Amino acid sequence: MHIYDISRPLTPATAVWPGDQPVRFTNNGRIGEEGSAVNLHALTQSLHAGTHADAPFHYLPDGATIDEMPLQHFVGLCRVVHTPDDLDSISAEVVDEMVAGDREAQRILFRTRHSALPATAWDGDYVYFEPEAIEHLGRRGVVLVGTDAPSMDPFSSKDLLAHKALGTFGMSNLENLMLRDVPPGTYQLVAAPLKVEGVDGAPVRALLLTNSPDDEHPG
Repeated sequence: MHIYDISRPLTPATAVWPGDQPVRFTNNGRIGEEGSAVNLHALTQSLHAGTHADAPFHYLPDGATIDEMPLQHFVGLCRVVHTPDDLDSISAEVVDEMVAGDREAQRILFRTRHSALPATAWDGDYVYFEPEAIEHLGRRGVVLVGTDAPSMDPFSSKDLLAHKALGTFGMSNLENLMLRDVPPGTYQLVAAPLKVEGVDGAPVRALLLTNSPDDEHPG
């Protein structure tokens, strides 16, 4: 079995959405100093920094919070697809082209040009989803959509129609994945969000596992 870690690292240099809470570490104990027997750190960050999952409460006033999201969405058979580097947005037509004939995978991750960007760099010109693409995936029975971009919607969006389409179909999402070194193919996804009660999102340690114990790469 081969494991791909598709999470972006969290450090004080991690790029966050402009204006959002940066990642900060606080040293609350160091071995040998002031009688401390352990090294002890605290972490302060936005719940949407790095690789994370959104909850409907993020974009709907009365939406479900992250601890209410179905865990089965985040664990199971997954398809990774690669989009062209010159693509501006993912449309229903792109979805048809990328996943044509694949009716088995209920979780689909889209690798775009954003995976070439280091975790410390911000670029608002990322590949976003048109709401019709999310609706199309929802009608196909997809329960989770993942992207390496920082959002499903365009940077300038205020109405968040792609996010709201997720809510309409009861779908989950993953954002800010790192898919640079992942070949297209079928994997097992393990990407449960932290169980933080009553909030709009949570960090995720996202992993892709090859299906066969002898495989180094997917078929």
